[in-house]
Amino acid sequence: MAIAETEFDAAKKDFRDLQDVPVWGGRNPPAVFHEFCNAVAWTRAVDDRYRDRLRPALGHDPELWKEVQKIRSTTAGRPLEEARRLAKVGLHKFTPPYPGAGAKVEDGTLTYPVPEIRNPDDYCGNRVVPGRHAESIVEEFWAAVQRFVDQLLDVFYPRSREETRMTAHPGKFLGKVGTVTPPGVS
Repeated sequence: MAIAETEFDAAKKDFRDLQDVPVWGGRNPPAVFHEFCNAVAWTRAVDDRYRDRLRPALGHDPELWKEVQKIRSTTAGRPLEEARRLAKVGLHKFTPPYPGAGAKVEDGTLTYPVPEIRNPDDYCGNRVVPGRHAESIVEEFWAAVQRFVDQLLDVFYPRSREETRMTAHPGKFLGKVGTVTPPGVS
């Protein structure tokens, strides 16, 4: 998006007809779209680190690698693949959203629509879907990454049953390690 705006600003200098046009695309893209692209890139980076660093580290244990792949596919597979498609489109093809797909009010909430990317190479083959907007996608990506990382950590750092009970009810167990237990807490 920044490249397109820079190109537009450069073109304004050479073409008198464009000098009265205040902004690229008829308006400035809201900051939320820039942050959306950052969230997409971050989500894709989580998947890249998983593929680029964890896979070679587990090369000695094919069964563990299969287990980790299963965790990825069941906890975050679809959102991670979608982040990869959105990043590819945003970096190499065109920037979501499309011109004219500015903020909209849905159920009393201001939203920023993001097209569903069916084919990164076909601009017209992608479509804006009701209810699909920057915030909902980022929330989905964040939840997927949390599930994925939590389950990976469970594989590599399993907790004992006692640790699980202690973290679920910390006040009940604090007295056992020499801290003061408040009155009324057993």
